[in-house]
Amino acid sequence: MAKIAVSWIITLVAGLMCAVPASSETSVLRQHSLAIDDVLDTVAIERAVYSPDGAWVAAVVQRPARSGEVYGRTAYEIDPSRNDIWLISTRTGERRNLTEGQSTASGFWCPAWSPDGKRLAMLSTKPEGAEPRGGDNVRLYIWDITTEEMSRLGQQALMTQTRMGSPLHTLDMRSMGVAGGSTQVCLEDDENAPFIWIDNNNLLAVTLPEGEVSALLDQYNRPFDQAAATQRALKRGEIPTVSAMGAGDERMIDQRGSKAAVLQRLRVDTGEARKLAYLPAYPFNGSLTLSLAPDRRHLAILAPIGAIPPTGTGYFPYNATEWVAEKRLGILDMLSGSAVHWFTLPEATRYPLDILDWSPDARAFAFRGRANFDDKDARLFVVDVHARRTRLVAQELLVGTAHIAKFPHERPAHWLRGGALLVLGKRASPDRMDWWLIDKGIAPRNLSADLKKPPSDFQPLGSDALATLSGSQIIRFSLSRKKFTTYAMSMESGEASIQRPLASDGRGESILIGSLDAAGQHMQILNLTTGQLSRSLTIPARATLLDARADRMLWRDPERSGLTLLDADLSSGAQQCLLERNSHLGSVAWSDQILIDYKSIDGRSLKANVILPFGYVKGHAYPTIMWVYGGYVVRGKDDYFSDPYMAGLYNLHLYAARGYAVVIPSMPLARNAEKQDVYGALPNGVLPALDRLVALGITDPKRVGVMGQSFGGYSVYALIAQTNRFKAAVALAGITDMAGTYSQLDPLARGYPGIEHEMSANAVITEHVFGLGVPPYEDPDLYRRNSPIAYVKDADTPLLAIHGEFDMRGSPAQAEEFFYSLYRQGKTAKLLRYWGESHGLSQSPANVRNIVDESIGWFDRYLKSNYKDNKHTAK
Repeated sequence: MAKIAVSWIITLVAGLMCAVPASSETSVLRQHSLAIDDVLDTVAIERAVYSPDGAWVAAVVQRPARSGEVYGRTAYEIDPSRNDIWLISTRTGERRNLTEGQSTASGFWCPAWSPDGKRLAMLSTKPEGAEPRGGDNVRLYIWDITTEEMSRLGQQALMTQTRMGSPLHTLDMRSMGVAGGSTQVCLEDDENAPFIWIDNNNLLAVTLPEGEVSALLDQYNRPFDQAAATQRALKRGEIPTVSAMGAGDERMIDQRGSKAAVLQRLRVDTGEARKLAYLPAYPFNGSLTLSLAPDRRHLAILAPIGAIPPTGTGYFPYNATEWVAEKRLGILDMLSGSAVHWFTLPEATRYPLDILDWSPDARAFAFRGRANFDDKDARLFVVDVHARRTRLVAQELLVGTAHIAKFPHERPAHWLRGGALLVLGKRASPDRMDWWLIDKGIAPRNLSADLKKPPSDFQPLGSDALATLSGSQIIRFSLSRKKFTTYAMSMESGEASIQRPLASDGRGESILIGSLDAAGQHMQILNLTTGQLSRSLTIPARATLLDARADRMLWRDPERSGLTLLDADLSSGAQQCLLERNSHLGSVAWSDQILIDYKSIDGRSLKANVILPFGYVKGHAYPTIMWVYGGYVVRGKDDYFSDPYMAGLYNLHLYAARGYAVVIPSMPLARNAEKQDVYGALPNGVLPALDRLVALGITDPKRVGVMGQSFGGYSVYALIAQTNRFKAAVALAGITDMAGTYSQLDPLARGYPGIEHEMSANAVITEHVFGLGVPPYEDPDLYRRNSPIAYVKDADTPLLAIHGEFDMRGSPAQAEEFFYSLYRQGKTAKLLRYWGESHGLSQSPANVRNIVDESIGWFDRYLKSNYKDNKHTAK
């Protein structure tokens, strides 16, 4: 094992606040408008976690997108192979780049402390020996805090989950305890870890068979590898280059479970690896769920084996991959040496959905399942571990919602003492979800019937309580007494929510609660034993809580002048800055933002966010770009799309810096509609926002452009076919033919024999996100009415269409059809196809730069030069 020779550098002392950029005249003179280099240099602090004793923080910190790194593995802004892990002392402020990955273009992420805090496990692409720069796989590394040694734990590739889009190899590994267990997370809502600690010396890890490559590196490299193999085969002329897939009687059943994961127990101190089982690992839909029992011996397994076979009837129940995966339920005794016991399930749970909770004595676990593909509700089942039997619990109750529980508070079932269960469910007819007590030999009893609004979730507290907040009330449930207790509390501001339970400090049960108002987020500790609230610690509304203990809290604050990682003592309120990044943003002269109110065409009150142009002068009308996205509703000034930390071409401040007013209008659509015509609804929130901007004197009505990506790209195509009020348009990764995109295969699926057609998520997105509700062969006119290509004859706005070769949501043909139709009509248009690019158009920083230049150049030409003013008349 090679020791990393990196000296400690004391950079600050405890209690020292983060530096604030100077506001002197000299500083102002150095300021400049935002440029693409500023955006590409902006990094994230992805994650930060306390050590078990709170003495250390392990923080995942990104490196800038500069030359020398390796790109093309995933979108540049979320690529973990540009991350390092920093170790920071909460006592002294000492900090250290533990991994120093820049020299080898390698990444380190997903830190997890051993229970005793003496070791730190992490994922890495670090190359060793003859491995190429940037690495050839993702492997597990361990850092020992005592010896300060970093070592690779085996040569096996880890089964990593990809980020964003349609994830590959989704994992859900949990280590259950007396208060339940949470999924081990690498990045919140994007990537779960392929390992968990069993004890101080042992890890449970999911690896790949020899020769396979982790999805992080494989997802976007696979098409190139397959193309190279095809070229070699064509040159030899000895083997066919066909890929086959089948449906109905020709469905290739043998291929469904061909992908395997290897479950291993890894001993950290000796490096010994013990293979426990080979598991099905269908890559496209459903999570491979591994739930470690409180006895640390038994493992509940729910493994996806394929897509649920279509029957020709029934629609997708939800826009959720877990609901379309066929899974096998099993149990493994890790100490006996026996194989996984796979259950033969009854028809009522032919399609198991998710594992919910282990009983405290590890003798049973609960899961949800349903009988039919299109069932929108599930029922509760319990597995008897020793008898190897499953049983339906409370047949009359429909349990939980479409959401798949990843954390204890999200679970719709909690075990109580003596084998009883507290279950969130409803009877077949009422819509209200209540909490029911289910016990052997007793009819289910509604425990929350007297509550005005039953809580949707609970936080486990120690071994005997659950708690939640509802308005200004705390609702506590005693597991032993099987009873709700409700009492009021006095908050300093508005409605509160539980941030997380806190480890016991000997003073009783406590939770960290937060409330939000105009002054920021107010954090307080509520002691449930005494009912007392601690003093309030206020952090900015833009800040994100990363971790908390009974005595400390950790958060990141993305200020316009830079990004900071901060730690606070919850009892004294004393804060300290642990790490600073993005100080270059302190020299950016940011444009001002305003929020405007307006009425939609149908009279609904809406808001729009406006980023004023750099150097804005009141009373002067400016060229304007409207950033559109169907279904998006602006809630406040600091909304998602106006975030100054937005990556790449999506940072709308780039366009304001070039002299444009950038407007984000609200575009509400009917969500969860069984059927809707989304196409005709898109102008409803856009054109009145434009009218309002003109009335305010901000926008020159003769110089207005429109721009959007994904659903926003579709929105652009649809808008320019319905109105000539825009003088220029940029459509990125947009859809023009709804029937075509419904059935399109995912270009990244190449190389998955027999199941390539099952990777696409477009059908469920079309039915649910676009709200068309049915397949195109059932209502072809509905699809035609909602396809911009059907109205291309009415589109006169100069159009820049941008699309990536490997766009999973719509092939380049979507843009090509619209462009070629304009070409045949002699209309103004330009098509840019980015080879190797994804739906997000951010695989390569060079492509990001080029797209920004092309987009701004397009608007400069058609909005700033009054191009063909007389040609475009409002309609």
